[in-house]
Amino acid sequence: MKNVIRILLVGFFLFTGCKGDEVNFDNPDPETFVKQIKSGNYNTRSPFGFVEVPVFAKKDIPELITHVKDMSHVASFPVNVGAVYGPYANYRLGECVLWTIESARVGRYASFGCKLIHKNVNKHLQYAFLTDREVKKVADLYIKWWERVMSRPDYAQTDPFQENPLEGSEYCWN
Repeated sequence: MKNVIRILLVGFFLFTGCKGDEVNFDNPDPETFVKQIKSGNYNTRSPFGFVEVPVFAKKDIPELITHVKDMSHVASFPVNVGAVYGPYANYRLGECVLWTIESARVGRYASFGCKLIHKNVNKHLQYAFLTDREVKKVADLYIKWWERVMSRPDYAQTDPFQENPLEGSEYCWN
């Protein structure tokens, strides 16, 4: 009887005590964040109580950038409540990670949501959103931008984070 109680107690603590990795909003771990977004169980709340994406630091970009070409679909991504496409949009992991990198680059949320669009198309039309192939082109622009950032010496006069990876392209953040 004692063994049955012990087994039940151990099982109970293993089941209820292990929440898995959590993302610390103030000091987020990029790998945990990506893993949770991909599995659909990201639920980190900001100090205001909303499920939000933390603004990652520039030191997190090397880890984040390894995921920008992953076009797997994710069930949801926390977007601004004002985003027109809301929780029912078709989200791709790579596009979400690119938006997260852009937010780190500018030091605040890059836009209302994590959707790339064509610059010269009416922003309210569904076909303004990019295809997987086009998002991969944008991923290449960000990878090249990051390589330029990493190759600059510390004493360079200009801030490489002021350089927009999408400058000169036909794409922008919605």
